[in-house]
Amino acid sequence: MKKSKLKEIFDKTNGHCHFCGDLVIFDRYGLKDINNIKGVWELDHVVQKAKGGRKDSSNCLPACYGCNHLRWHRKGKEIRDLLFLGVIAKKEIQKNSKIGLELKEMKKRRKCENKKRRK
Repeated sequence: MKKSKLKEIFDKTNGHCHFCGDLVIFDRYGLKDINNIKGVWELDHVVQKAKGGRKDSSNCLPACYGCNHLRWHRKGKEIRDLLFLGVIAKKEIQKNSKIGLELKEMKKRRKCENKKRRK
């Protein structure tokens, strides 16, 4: 995609991921180093191409690498629910509540499972 079109998409959210709101860096478009994803962004097709979404900039918003890869096939309401639950989970973890400690352990196990699947 042309740089001018990427800039048009990037500017739609003033340089923020349209899912989580984190700052993305224009020059960090596209993943180049899996060990350095801070500020990396990609195009998110709001209506997925497989569901008839257009391939042009009118159907695209910037998404940070992490959010875009968590989205996969999920639609807007499901993403909002996941993000909302994530905010609740984060607060429980910060409070070191019983639920928070359980969530930390679950996250640790999930990361190990993901790592095994990727080898």
